[in-house]
Amino acid sequence: MTITTFVARFFSVSLLVVGLSHAVQPKPWHDFFLLLKRTGVAGIIIAMFTFPVGLMLVVGHNVWVFDVPVIITISGWGMTIKSLIYALIPGSAEKMIPDESDAQWKYAWAGAGIIPLGLLLIWYSCFRAS
Repeated sequence: MTITTFVARFFSVSLLVVGLSHAVQPKPWHDFFLLLKRTGVAGIIIAMFTFPVGLMLVVGHNVWVFDVPVIITISGWGMTIKSLIYALIPGSAEKMIPDESDAQWKYAWAGAGIIPLGLLLIWYSCFRAS
């Protein structure tokens, strides 16, 4: 298995699990991000987790083709850039975290949108890609 295939499979399964979790348990995700927001250092905490994953996708899966794999590449670049912004510009993450009481449904809808994307990427990386 190539590093590109490994990265694609790792990211695809992770994306599906996170999407399912957001869809099934939106309130804990909402509460979690509210706690992060209250720390005043949400950007640094988020960047600690998303920067390494984004960088792994950029380095291990920098595939620019007009096909399904480019979704992973674009995700990697997006995560890397977002993490750099969050880590270097104070308060930028806090501005993005919704704090209204009914915002938990935003997490549920995000999860519902991520699930089919994760399934597509799993199908491609496990069954279609060589």
